Amino acid sequence: MNRTLRTSTIALALAAGWALPVHAAAAKDNAVMQQLAAMQAQLEQLNQRVGTLEGDLAAAKARADAAEAKAATAIAQAEAAKASAAAVPAATATAKPATEITWDGAPKLTTKDGWSFKPRGRLHIDAGTVSSPGAYTNANLGTRSRVRRARLGFEGTVPGGFGYKAEADFANSSVGFGDVQISYSPANSPVSVRIGNFESLNSMEQISSSNFNTFIERAAFNDAFINARRLGAAVAYRTKDNDLRAELGLFTGHAIDGSLDNDGWIGAARLVYAPQALGGQLHLGLNYQYRDFASNISGGTSTGTAMPSTNQLARYRARPNSQLTDVRFVDTGSFAAHSDQVLGLEAMAIFKGLYLSSEAQWVKTKAYRAGELATGADVFSGGNSAVVPTENPGFFGAYGEVGYFLTGETRGYKRGDGTWARTKVLNPVSKGGSGAFLLAARYEYLDLADDALTGGVTNNFTTGATSLAALNSRLGRGGTQSSYLLGLNWHATDYVRFMLNYGRIEVRGGPIAALVDPASTLPVNQREYGVNVLQSRLQIDF
Repeated sequence: MNRTLRTSTIALALAAGWALPVHAAAAKDNAVMQQLAAMQAQLEQLNQRVGTLEGDLAAAKARADAAEAKAATAIAQAEAAKASAAAVPAATATAKPATEITWDGAPKLTTKDGWSFKPRGRLHIDAGTVSSPGAYTNANLGTRSRVRRARLGFEGTVPGGFGYKAEADFANSSVGFGDVQISYSPANSPVSVRIGNFESLNSMEQISSSNFNTFIERAAFNDAFINARRLGAAVAYRTKDNDLRAELGLFTGHAIDGSLDNDGWIGAARLVYAPQALGGQLHLGLNYQYRDFASNISGGTSTGTAMPSTNQLARYRARPNSQLTDVRFVDTGSFAAHSDQVLGLEAMAIFKGLYLSSEAQWVKTKAYRAGELATGADVFSGGNSAVVPTENPGFFGAYGEVGYFLTGETRGYKRGDGTWARTKVLNPVSKGGSGAFLLAARYEYLDLADDALTGGVTNNFTTGATSLAALNSRLGRGGTQSSYLLGLNWHATDYVRFMLNYGRIEVRGGPIAALVDPASTLPVNQREYGVNVLQSRLQIDF
């Protein structure tokens, strides 16, 4: 549409004009000339229009060239950014933060290199009543309430396979200690070691956390035989499938305290076989303790915590399945002894909502003999005299328990440790559910009666002379206690539980039998009476 277009247009117009019939051209010369003039004017306008269009087209082409250049620049920049992103390692792009915070009943901080830290604690508030039997009265029987445990602590890991745990208990206006230990568990090794303050490898129920036991109080034999935490060290072996655990430990004769005068010690062992069989979880255990009693200290008394003896004086006694009283209806009284041995058996089975559990322990005490002497630092406290059995006495305790979750839960168990664990609530109240309900029954028997003790004499360790105490006093040493217990537990959530226990305690003999029924003509060790115990607990732990 430049000069060629113009020329072609003029040629076409001229050709069209000359093609008119000759006779028409002659007649209409003037008209033709006017038409040609008009056409010439139109051609001029057309030329101007074409020129304008050519300018617009050039400007548009310039803009298009500029846009194409910008697009090329943008594409180059995008390719460069893509290449830069591809050069960043994938691990860096998806790396976790240096410290990760998760929730495990409480906030838990964990680092990639093996550090972790988690606070822990529990609050147990008890209330209930223990009845007074017969004619016997005591200000510490009746209705009581108590903050049984108020613990705060922490636990965690340190790179290299190390772990730690520490708990302090602030209940009852004093400071005590739970587990305070350092552990070492090498990676891919079946062996682990722990050092500190922990249970001396005794009863399964005693070793298990009080947060997870079904009944408010542990079996009476744990109370009677003074199973407790002590300072020590233990090495454990367990198989990869967690079916078998074997552990050996050596402990001092006391827990965490400020005493420096205790040279007693405890050697302990525990073996657990816990296969998954018969459609459930089974547990068979054997535990043993040899406890060498602390020496006498020139007539003084050691101040150690949780000692199995008071220097060379042994004593076994138990409360009536409630820590809301300090009255003991069965009690051997103190007698002179060097050491004792404790042998225990454990058996348990869990099947869906049903579980069964039973344990037994036997104690055999190595006693002093009548006529023995004690001088110097070996002098007994309290005038250097004490009861001496006729031979080494023995004692026994056991329980059998059955429980069923009405709401379908399965009782928690920690394989590899052989202990009770947290029960997972299927429908907690925190999610609009009703919680979990557990109904349980237990029978306990504790026998602290032994003829070697009731027939024992009082020995003067200065002269070797012996004497007999009054008959009722001697017959009142020991006694037996049978407990029939019912328990209802409501687990509102995994970490909140309400417990209600009722117990009927039947006692035969013991130091209070003569006071309960003073008019009876039966020998003191044959007199029988009963006590009712009702106890509740509100528990929160984390």
